[in-house]
Amino acid sequence: MMPMMMGEMLMKQYPARAGLLARELHKLNVHVAAIQEVRWPGHGEREFTAVDPIANTSFKYHIYYSGGEKAMHGVGFVVIGDQKNRVIKWKVVNDRICVLRIKGKFFNYSLINIYAPTNDKPDDDKDAFYERLDKTYGECPRHDVKIVIGDANAQVGREAFFHPVIGKESLHPRTNDNGLRLVNFAAARVMAICSTFFARMNIRKHTWRHPNGESCTQIDHVLVDGRHFSDVMDVRSYRGPNIDSDHFLVACKIRARLSNVLTPRTARIARLNVQRLASSDVAAEYSRKLDERINEDAPTGNLDEQWGALQSIVNTTATEVIGTTRGRKPKGWFDAECQRVTDEKNEARKRMLAY
Repeated sequence: MMPMMMGEMLMKQYPARAGLLARELHKLNVHVAAIQEVRWPGHGEREFTAVDPIANTSFKYHIYYSGGEKAMHGVGFVVIGDQKNRVIKWKVVNDRICVLRIKGKFFNYSLINIYAPTNDKPDDDKDAFYERLDKTYGECPRHDVKIVIGDANAQVGREAFFHPVIGKESLHPRTNDNGLRLVNFAAARVMAICSTFFARMNIRKHTWRHPNGESCTQIDHVLVDGRHFSDVMDVRSYRGPNIDSDHFLVACKIRARLSNVLTPRTARIARLNVQRLASSDVAAEYSRKLDERINEDAPTGNLDEQWGALQSIVNTTATEVIGTTRGRKPKGWFDAECQRVTDEKNEARKRMLAY
């Protein structure tokens, strides 16, 4: 499983708020989180250390952030612990779009984090945003699993003519202007808006609370390639975690096979060339040297220590006298017999065409 989350958080210049978010993610066992409205100027990567007060342990987390000169918007990713070793590439687009590429076992994952203009913004701003998003999507590697995640500021409805891009479980019955733009983008790129497919109580679909504190809406979404839609296990919001934001954390659980980059490869064990022992001279040389070394370095200690020492002497002597052999290369299936039959078939075909 590869749990991911997104949440909007006004971190500004205060790393303490970043630590608050990281502790909540660590508590929920989340590996990667997309965050919006970071409001850090410029772009880059920062490493922090947070303390889990319950387990009384510390852990590291990395924040990749992409902001502007005025620190107005800003998007980024929080990567917890050793998951940073799976990050292939971090791409800055602008203060509303960024991309994090993660290594997988069969497919790599391109996570596109978005922070779309609100519904009341001019159409030119919205058009420019979706043009840049479409270009960013097209620049991702072809065979990657592409996931668009973030604050789309879009209400997606349940209209039947938008199926199968959307599901029947959206919080809203009608699609607004921003929602229509999101649906059009998803349809053009053969994606599914997964956040509208899973049956949940309405409180598990809320992603943003209005400043009046009374009404909530669903404007944060997760889009996945239609080809990999079945990999998405669940999408829901979490109201409990305290991240000091008017947005709730939205979790997307994906059935993924991540690469074992954290596990070092073990060296192959060399095979002894035991066929050389068929020679009487080699066998006699091996027996003589083995007797000499056993007499010189007689194993001592308990039974386990003696057995280990004897095993080491036998292996060292065998490697020195008879040597090792390379692994056998697989024989090709196309042998001389196959070539003969192919030639006969070609000659028969030439005779047929001659008539």
